Amino acid sequence: MNFRLFALNIARAAAFTLLAAAPLVTPAPLLAQGQKAPAMSDPKYGDAAAIRALPTARLNALLADAQATPYAKAKACARLAVIGDAASVAAIAPLLADNNLSIYARTALEQIPGDAATQALIAALPKLGGNNLIGAINSLGVRHDPKAVDALSKLVNAHNPETAKAASIALALIRRPL
Repeated sequence: MNFRLFALNIARAAAFTLLAAAPLVTPAPLLAQGQKAPAMSDPKYGDAAAIRALPTARLNALLADAQATPYAKAKACARLAVIGDAASVAAIAPLLADNNLSIYARTALEQIPGDAATQALIAALPKLGGNNLIGAINSLGVRHDPKAVDALSKLVNAHNPETAKAASIALALIRRPL
């Protein structure tokens, strides 16, 4: 028996020993056909319908509430994408750095009319990284606002090729080729 085969057999034996000692995990029961999963809700703000019924000012306050669940904040952002205004931008902007809520914040900012949303996205660019940065760049492209050209132009030569590509695409969406 060669050394590699011997080492492999020892590794297998160790792995099986660890597996045998591990406690068994019982999977969650599956739903029966036609059975619905329980609806999600927030203990303070309620279910999706209750959150959608809140006025803009209450939705803005919900986003600033440290006790609100990510579920409630996501639903508030979704509603603010429809009814949000310039006052909502200040409440939404801090969520751009949140890995779980960034996409909801960007979706809202893409739809809110006016310069405040574009300025919030531009101001967030230096503070963001990874997928959150690329998402904010994409959102600026979706907004088609020429005020973002300077900020995006600086990112075209970024060290990260994904960031540079996203900035180039966003610029193409803002300034269509002649």
